Amino acid sequence: MTDSAPLILLIEDEEDIRDAVATLLEMEGYRVAQCINGEDAWTWLRLHPRPGLVLLDLMMPVMDGQAFLAKLSQERMLEGVPIIVLSGSPFRPPGAVAYLRKPVAVDPLMEVVRRFLPSSGEGPEGPPTS
Repeated sequence: MTDSAPLILLIEDEEDIRDAVATLLEMEGYRVAQCINGEDAWTWLRLHPRPGLVLLDLMMPVMDGQAFLAKLSQERMLEGVPIIVLSGSPFRPPGAVAYLRKPVAVDPLMEVVRRFLPSSGEGPEGPPTS
């Protein structure tokens, strides 16, 4: 994987889910930065380049996903960056381009990620079409 691979910021407090999703994304050719809650992610964002996509859990300690989205809308730090919510909650917050209900299956997750952030590992013709 190269530094030119698309970067995804994964914000998830459950370590097993975070590790599984990160491993899957890395196998698909993405770079993944992992944060355990919204506050952790906010600190990361101030110190690193903008990600191409954010995967956000809603229910987390310290700063939950909804508080993170509210702060993002005030600060406008990630304008234009797609945010995909992964949550067990049925609530789809404003500011998210997509919502996937946990437990998330591999195919729907990868389909939505590829839709908003094509992997550099794909051929010149892009993702397969159906």
